[in-house]
Amino acid sequence: MSFLKHHLDTFIANFPKERHLSHDPVQFVHRYDDARDREVAGLLASVFAYGNVKSVLRTVEKVLGYLGPSPSRTIASFNPRTDVRRLRGFYHRFNTSRDLAVLFWIIRRTLEDYGSLEAALRSGLRPEDSDVGRALDYFCRVLLGFGHEQFYPRGELRRRNGVRFFFPNPSEGSACKRLNLYLRWMVRPEDGIDCGVWTDVTPRQLVIPLDTHIARISSYIGLTHMRSPGWAMAVDITRHLRRLHPDDPIRYDFALCHLGIAGDCPRKRDLQKCAQCPIVAICRL
Repeated sequence: MSFLKHHLDTFIANFPKERHLSHDPVQFVHRYDDARDREVAGLLASVFAYGNVKSVLRTVEKVLGYLGPSPSRTIASFNPRTDVRRLRGFYHRFNTSRDLAVLFWIIRRTLEDYGSLEAALRSGLRPEDSDVGRALDYFCRVLLGFGHEQFYPRGELRRRNGVRFFFPNPSEGSACKRLNLYLRWMVRPEDGIDCGVWTDVTPRQLVIPLDTHIARISSYIGLTHMRSPGWAMAVDITRHLRRLHPDDPIRYDFALCHLGIAGDCPRKRDLQKCAQCPIVAICRL
């Protein structure tokens, strides 16, 4: 473990974070100074973080453009009867303008009832919880539980409605990559990438945002032997990382993920690429 820790610590210490920030949706959170705007912008940026990177950045730019200089203030006055017209024509892959309108509405209702998104998550967190799994389950139930009468026939939120895709549950096996990404941005100390907005959740409770890059690279460097990407794999990888850094296990996430996004970690052994890889000494590919 000390060998692995040494190489991973050296890797993240030398990783050019700033160069990769422009390819990551967390860049949008840095536009705002107010914590209330940061948590709203962060949630919006993270839930649309699926698909092609360029498409994700284009979509988040558009979504935040609807909300002006203060997303939290605009969301607080969002009127589904009148404001939904401005969203017509919006789509991101299979999510539509109606999904975006519902998302704005449930964020507004959460802020009204809890005061902040952090407070909503905190309500589901227990002192004995080793990770955020139970809190995320609660958070998703809260947000999906607000009234949707004005958006859907019969006022029912059905399983196939697109807004559900924004809020998957760990208890159903989902890796919850985008929500764990959101929590990383909000909870980890400000370091030029993550923002340290929230204080009620500790970095040691975070679970790694598991995407295809993290799943693949983690298997290469011995952080997991599991085959199926899901909540169990995310927890397994995090458990191994916690042995390296108990108080901040997912500090390695940004660099490892962008190693994959940039195409610097091939799916098959490539002598030229692998020879230049900063973590080749711990790779089993």
